[in-house]
Amino acid sequence: MPAGAVALAGGYSAVYPRKSPGGWQLIGHTDIVLWDVGRPDPALIRPQDRVRFTAVRNSIVPAAAQPSSAGQPIHFKAEDAAPGTAVPPVSGLEVVSAGLRSLLQDLGRPGLGNLGVSTSGSLDQPSARQANRLVGNDAGEAVIENLLGGLVLRAHGDQVLSVTGARVDLSITPSGRRPAQDMPFALLDGETLTLGPATAGLHTYVAVRGWIGIKAELGSRSTDTMSGLGPPPLEAGSVLPVGDTTRGRVVGAPEPSTLRVSPDQVAVLRITPGPRDDWFGSAGLDRLTCQDWLSSSASDRIGLRLQLPDAGSSQVNSAPLERIRDGELQSEGTVAGALQVPPSGLPVLFLADHPVTGGYPVIAAVVPEDLPLAAQLPPGTTVRFVVVDPDTLQPAGSSGIQNQSEGLHP
Repeated sequence: MPAGAVALAGGYSAVYPRKSPGGWQLIGHTDIVLWDVGRPDPALIRPQDRVRFTAVRNSIVPAAAQPSSAGQPIHFKAEDAAPGTAVPPVSGLEVVSAGLRSLLQDLGRPGLGNLGVSTSGSLDQPSARQANRLVGNDAGEAVIENLLGGLVLRAHGDQVLSVTGARVDLSITPSGRRPAQDMPFALLDGETLTLGPATAGLHTYVAVRGWIGIKAELGSRSTDTMSGLGPPPLEAGSVLPVGDTTRGRVVGAPEPSTLRVSPDQVAVLRITPGPRDDWFGSAGLDRLTCQDWLSSSASDRIGLRLQLPDAGSSQVNSAPLERIRDGELQSEGTVAGALQVPPSGLPVLFLADHPVTGGYPVIAAVVPEDLPLAAQLPPGTTVRFVVVDPDTLQPAGSSGIQNQSEGLHP
């Protein structure tokens, strides 16, 4: 749908603020800019505002085509840099190869749901925090979130880096050094760091001592793949300026990995039922928790999509979830961790870039402590859900002595 498209669905009307997919019925177009992060209040319309549409058919003029920058390398220019950062950078990281996908992420944009903006931020925040801690940064500094390895970085000036999250082999050329993950290491001027393919987990986090000097949008340097906020995905040729670190900040000592994913193990995700488990009844909740699910290759930063095991598996009675109520819900607010069930009956677990509202019933929510595990699950991983007490996070009805914190079973 083009930006400015006016559409109807049932008793609702909407204006698409930017070019995006959609299935509503188009009835018109407006040139009014509904969203502009350059304004003090970026949203033109807020909840509870009254909106009136006026037909101005005779004044419609085709918009001029905008030049496309697709396929061009991203060079962050002076207007993109944070104050105090030199451009071109005296100190920085050049992206030689971005791999399958590399994004800038920090701890996100909390508190903007009323504007239609999800928190976003790093999918595996414990790993992102650890990467910053190891190089002596504040927890909220931006890091590079890389999917499945393949990232290649060249140092402009001497840098101190750390790599956490998914397991990858690291190599530095031309020196031939092979630094370990989960500890700080030097990348000297002109040297190149290569991340090999991920062998456990999905997302690797690269932090650089100092701070990545890219201008924030709505208080964050995170790339939100749903709303389009934040810097574009990194590409070969992108150069990230690095600012000086705060005096007195020291690098950390090596730490154990925070990654909770291991190959060939079952991921156990703790859930609390509701708010719409009544749409499925006790039989639906039993089916959710008593059968295995598989993580799908269609998953992304918006959500972990689940599918049924293959027909030849031991789960011979696996089946999608079935509603016991007719009709459709009005759109409701959603949160990271919500298990939304579309008409297919195959749940979708909302992650960092989830929509702020949804019209499908949410049968349960995964506890926040298990979302980093869920975000790191490769396609084909077996997933089980267990209902827990929301206060103790122990299995419902237990004495509270079990420990589910690891989230993995053989």
